[in-house]
Amino acid sequence: MPPIAQMGSVVEVSPSDEIQIVFGLGDYEFVNDRSPFSVTVEGLIRQGEKVIGIYGPVTSGHERYKGLTATLLLRLDNSDWTRDNHSAAGFKVGRGSARPNGRHPVWHPEGTDIEGFPFITRYGTIDSRLGNEQAVNSAKDS
Repeated sequence: MPPIAQMGSVVEVSPSDEIQIVFGLGDYEFVNDRSPFSVTVEGLIRQGEKVIGIYGPVTSGHERYKGLTATLLLRLDNSDWTRDNHSAAGFKVGRGSARPNGRHPVWHPEGTDIEGFPFITRYGTIDSRLGNEQAVNSAKDS
């Protein structure tokens, strides 16, 4: 069972609501597309010793995600992505990875910055399970 925060893990993201496509400052639209996309983990975002996010290239999904990088950010308290294979995350997809900015909590839509436009943002469920593996979710275990 590969955990979400294992380098090389493939994590499927299923948007839980409309996605927001941001074209520029104050210029955006909401699109009702909940189709999943997959990310291969290339890096971790840490806050102290805790993993609070992962990032990597989008490897499958709708054409709009092709050639972009997705950043998945911890959304459930008590989650431990070094052992969890199923969780919830905020996400930003753009030309590079998003970085915490300290102005808001990392899970807040404005808690990270991403370079350039357009980018896609929202939240959803994430899953790194292979086949019919049992879900591991620290937030629900506590």
